[in-house]
Amino acid sequence: ANQLLNTSILPKGAKLTESVNGAYDLEVEDIPAKPNDDYLPPFGSLTYRLIFYYSPFRTAPEYWKTNGKYWSKDFDDFAHRSGKIRDAVNGIIAPGDTAEQKVEKIYAAVMKIDNTSFTREHSAEENKAEGVKVRNDDDIWALKRGTSDQITRLFVAMVRAAGLKAYGAIVVNADESIFEKNFLNWNQLDDELAIVSIDGKEKYFDPGERYCEFGKLHWKHAWSGGIRETDDGTILFQAPGTNYLENATNNTARLTLDPTGHVSGLLYISMSGVRALAWRQAALRNDETKVKKDFEDDLQHSVPPGVRVKTNHFIGLADPAHPLMAVVNVSGTLGAGTGKHVFLPAVFFEAGDPPLFAKTHRENPVDMRYPYTVRDDFQLTLPPNMTVESVPKGGDVPYVPNADYDVKFGSKGNIFAYVRLLRVANVMYKTEEYPALRGFFQKVSAGDQAQVALKMGPMAVAASGPVNGGK
Repeated sequence: ANQLLNTSILPKGAKLTESVNGAYDLEVEDIPAKPNDDYLPPFGSLTYRLIFYYSPFRTAPEYWKTNGKYWSKDFDDFAHRSGKIRDAVNGIIAPGDTAEQKVEKIYAAVMKIDNTSFTREHSAEENKAEGVKVRNDDDIWALKRGTSDQITRLFVAMVRAAGLKAYGAIVVNADESIFEKNFLNWNQLDDELAIVSIDGKEKYFDPGERYCEFGKLHWKHAWSGGIRETDDGTILFQAPGTNYLENATNNTARLTLDPTGHVSGLLYISMSGVRALAWRQAALRNDETKVKKDFEDDLQHSVPPGVRVKTNHFIGLADPAHPLMAVVNVSGTLGAGTGKHVFLPAVFFEAGDPPLFAKTHRENPVDMRYPYTVRDDFQLTLPPNMTVESVPKGGDVPYVPNADYDVKFGSKGNIFAYVRLLRVANVMYKTEEYPALRGFFQKVSAGDQAQVALKMGPMAVAASGPVNGGK
């Protein structure tokens, strides 16, 4: 029989009591306003709530085991490894392939399928008019289209057909909420993942995320809780996280400054992981012209005032096997003159960014979403009538084991250069850790706001050569 259950997140001092006739009384006072900080954990998991619901299950383990069994049966019935799927797999892999090579080839083939969760889902009426029935993995492979979860199930079926162990999993989207195992509601789970045993080690895949790189998860699925299949049924689990090396941006600038202060040249911005995936998926929803404009608008906020950027082209926009590169044209003015001196922002790519965590006090935890690395390699060729008079000291700002920041400035002849490295390894911070986190990013901002002084002189040709300001 169903029984009335409840789950709650309540403020300190709240009192929930049940009377003898089954009525409930909740007493709360001094409820704070909804949090309004940057980098909050999933907002839905922060708000106070009291949820009542009926359930035939008395314990959380009983609920998740039973419903996990039903979900797993539905998953495996769809991913049923028919003769058609085996034939398809045999046409993709080769007899001499390693287990990893087999999985990589299957993943590449599945990635080519039209993911209607990112383009346009076909209604039941449309499928009926076309004589299309979507019942299992055979239909998805034949149609070459399907939803995110259908494509994930197809991937698992094909990997199993290649003779490897593969399991389904379903998790909550961490950009919206956190999995609450004591809230007995299957609807809190969102997206399905794939787990493959390769040479005795389990690896996680996200084939339902169009253009997600091989062996990586979308950041909203990393560290997410949910249910997964095993050889002995289903269990509660948490997906693995990502590290700062997987989400990397490499900014390269080769610019020239003329005697009037006009700057020109090219930026080469190489991205892997989260940032690359975001722009590739944006291209699925918009044409490339719109994506180029959105990219330059996003970049424009970060570069120094007076500088104008225009996206020239992308390399690898539809190829998740390689980093995504944006080639960007630079024009406009750089720096401000005072008499015989010109002052330039010493850091180019982050010059316009406001400092993170400007508030001195914070009452909520910090969730920076995903770890990342950003590396800048910048060179500016000066005109013959300008020389570098002084550069910032630079240096290293450690925040062990959470993050570090290192910037080195240098000049040689008519070239000013710097190399900057920011690595953020930890993304979750408790409220009591906020002062140290804020202190680190305040130092990062101070380093990024430094200036280099140029001296104006007579028109004379200065010696030039490469500068190595890096580490």
